[in-house]
Amino acid sequence: MKFDVVIIGSGLGGLQCGYILSREGYNVCILEKNSQLGGCLQTFIRRGTTFDTGMHYIGSMEEGQMLHEYFRYFGLTEKLKLRKLDEEAYDVIRYMDREYNFAMGFERFTDTMLNYFPGEREALEKYTGKLREIGESVSMLSSGESGTNQTAYFDYFSTGIDNYLDSITGNRIMKNVLLGLSPIYAGRKDKSPLYIPMVIHLSFINSAFRFVDGGSQVSDLLAGSIEAAGGTIMRNAEVTQLNFSSGSIESVTVNNTEFIEAKHFISNIHPARLLEMAPEAPFRPAYRNRVTGIEDTCGVFTLYLSMKPGAFPYRNRNYYVFKTEDVWGATDYTSSNWPLGYMLHFSPSSKSEEFATAIIVNTYLRWKDVEPWKDTMTGKRGKEYLEFKKEKAEKLLAMLESDFPGISNATAAYYTSTPLTYRDFIGSPTGSIYGLQKDFNNPLSTMVVPRTSIPNLLLTGQNINIHGVIGVTICSVLTCSALVGQKYLIGKMKNC
Repeated sequence: MKFDVVIIGSGLGGLQCGYILSREGYNVCILEKNSQLGGCLQTFIRRGTTFDTGMHYIGSMEEGQMLHEYFRYFGLTEKLKLRKLDEEAYDVIRYMDREYNFAMGFERFTDTMLNYFPGEREALEKYTGKLREIGESVSMLSSGESGTNQTAYFDYFSTGIDNYLDSITGNRIMKNVLLGLSPIYAGRKDKSPLYIPMVIHLSFINSAFRFVDGGSQVSDLLAGSIEAAGGTIMRNAEVTQLNFSSGSIESVTVNNTEFIEAKHFISNIHPARLLEMAPEAPFRPAYRNRVTGIEDTCGVFTLYLSMKPGAFPYRNRNYYVFKTEDVWGATDYTSSNWPLGYMLHFSPSSKSEEFATAIIVNTYLRWKDVEPWKDTMTGKRGKEYLEFKKEKAEKLLAMLESDFPGISNATAAYYTSTPLTYRDFIGSPTGSIYGLQKDFNNPLSTMVVPRTSIPNLLLTGQNINIHGVIGVTICSVLTCSALVGQKYLIGKMKNC
């Protein structure tokens, strides 16, 4: 079988690349090792309840905002089932036994923060000003050019978010509150660059929405459009080897048996996994060593609560809860004091707007905690692993009951996942759901770009640029621009 483009992996970036290129007349084939498409967009159903595995909320989806403009091109804006979060408090940071509301809109956000920190207007205006500045640098649809061509882009990656906040305020409490979203990018004080949290916060401060009945609707809609345009999507088709000829990829081997040829290849999988498939590939040794040496961000333990009908009120906001004075310290737990905080998301259902049907709780869990079972597969990890998960679940549930009284009795059943689960389903070597750890101390060493030294191989996905819907979407455009031209593609998106 031969195609114009073969895309390895059906995460959001792979599907978006498939959509763009099939729309441009390329004969596209997407290869997915799992039966379900979507990567972190995947959902699962238990007791009739739908749970998201990674995509809990998205931002900038009001008309004219960045993601809305992209999704309009992808034919998604009129088809997605979304629910806008509370404008006065889409996110709630619970720190030192007090709640701090993050409000939508720059002015409203600033005014709300001033209620807590009345003497910090100058610092807050500098913070929101930096949000706007970085937003302008990454908005290709408004500027017509990529932020990667701007010097400021590298400045944002070479400045630490922690250092930046120190430069605008000496208020330790406000600094920790502004860092309250750090679990959504697995932030690290010594490594996290300014760019990542700013793009994420910018996205949500513009507007924040949840998927009703799960984020897999995005992958379903994109897949349907790709197939309608003549594209091919193969499920249960794991790429096991890249085959080279004269320095370029000639074909990929699928499930160790079938060969699929193409003129161009796009990898939407973890770069380290890609390099494992091609031990003899003509990548420069320095490139191979650098990419395989980049750390993954910290993994998570996830608790999925299936709620009794009409038993617990639905809350149209997210909670970031910290049990430590330094939010950066949430990953520095011990076996006795775990967890030191968590993210709590209510999943909206079309069945009920008043009561919760599903609640998802994420908390840090390091890879080394599950490493004893690294050679096992889902469903076959043994009794000790099940006991390990049960112990973690019960400790987290006890903390939830203390913070949200009545949640335990309102829970009908719970399910769990660990970094091992994410490793097996999305292919991250250490089970990280946020991809590679960027490092502001040496940004070029942890930056992976779409183009490679292999002339017909491009990269896309959350490990290229940044994770999240905005980051992955921008990257898919950059990747496809290498084939169709950036000016041309941006023009089509602006005029669709």
